[in-house]
Amino acid sequence: MIRQREQGFSLVEVILALGILAGVLISIAGLFIMGSKQVKSGRTSTEALSVARAVLEEMDGWGFRQTYQLFGIDGTASTTATIDTRTDSFSAKWQSTLDEKLFDSHAEIEITSLAPPGGSLPTLDTTKAIRVVVTVFWNEGGRSREVRLGTVRM
Repeated sequence: MIRQREQGFSLVEVILALGILAGVLISIAGLFIMGSKQVKSGRTSTEALSVARAVLEEMDGWGFRQTYQLFGIDGTASTTATIDTRTDSFSAKWQSTLDEKLFDSHAEIEITSLAPPGGSLPTLDTTKAIRVVVTVFWNEGGRSREVRLGTVRM
């Protein structure tokens, strides 16, 4: 009587298949970890952009003089001013929002007088156009990050 070969996998084949499967699963797990870091980074960037937009929207309703006077800036002596939310008492309300949303964060608001075509740079109290730029800084994963948002007002 002729015996038929038994069919199945050898122990070596099973171990090899399990090794390949483990390698694939570990690679996929690494992709999930990288993906979650990217999602978190995107979320914090969106939070920073949201705060910068809120600052610009509030300042958009102010007149030119009010824009620099609320921060205690002498418009007759300067053509540009930079306000840090950590040190300026008026902008402390924005710093508290930043502290809630982002780790180790602050914002800088830069107000710059713009010169007319062919003219010289006027001081803030005589300018007809200003540029307002809000930059939000924070630390994420051991590195410094920033988002910058600006507008020109005439």
